[in-house]
Amino acid sequence: MTSPARLAFLASTTGLGALAVHAAVRGEPGFAVIGALSVGWGALATTGVFFPWLEMYGRVVCRGPADRARVALTFDDGPHPVTTRQVLEALAPTRHRATFFVLGEKARRHPDVVREIHAGGHTLGVHGDCHDRLHSFRMPWSVRAEIVRAEDAVEAATGARPRFFRPPLGHTSLTTVRGARLAGVTLIGWSSRGYDGIRGRSPAAVVQRVGRTLTAGAIVLLHDAAEHDDFEPASVRALPRLVALLDKRGLTSVGLDALLGD
Repeated sequence: MTSPARLAFLASTTGLGALAVHAAVRGEPGFAVIGALSVGWGALATTGVFFPWLEMYGRVVCRGPADRARVALTFDDGPHPVTTRQVLEALAPTRHRATFFVLGEKARRHPDVVREIHAGGHTLGVHGDCHDRLHSFRMPWSVRAEIVRAEDAVEAATGARPRFFRPPLGHTSLTTVRGARLAGVTLIGWSSRGYDGIRGRSPAAVVQRVGRTLTAGAIVLLHDAAEHDDFEPASVRALPRLVALLDKRGLTSVGLDALLGD
């Protein structure tokens, strides 16, 4: 089923194109009108990049089925030899498992940590080869190449090839969707987040924020490392309380492959 945002984007693109052709042939509407409409179209297109759950450019999985008491805790920007291991240690004695969206360049630096994630029964996805903040502007073949390099790094460490991809910052454009399709991976967003990747965020604030949207089927966005490895994300210390919250609500965190029935 096509999302309302995608229908709006397609309709506005078609309409603006038709008006531009009409203006070129008939001289009307004037430049000012076309310019104003173009600005509006640009704002709409940008909204689709920043808010992937709108699915303006294609399918993005942002939550799982709500008919079972399962959620997916997901961690971005690792692996890191200290903070990722702290997350693994916190989850090890529990029934909860997570999905780690790793960066290829970090996976090549720390293949032992990637192997520990895999050995712990967690799911591995990729977050790009590097944390490219302009990822949504890259051409599809560049997106594919980034994904494949990261997949290769994970497969070299574990023998398993990831099938899930979360773009850097979550930004999702038309070229992101096409590149992911070329790479044969599933685009993953989120339905709940704690903004734990912000320096200075408190663990209590993370738990409170996630708690508002932590329901069956939720995909929770957290971080097991900072983008530049220069601080400890608040979710590392918040994790025991998040696990307790899951238990209190009768929810179990599973890997995305289990949550989505893949």
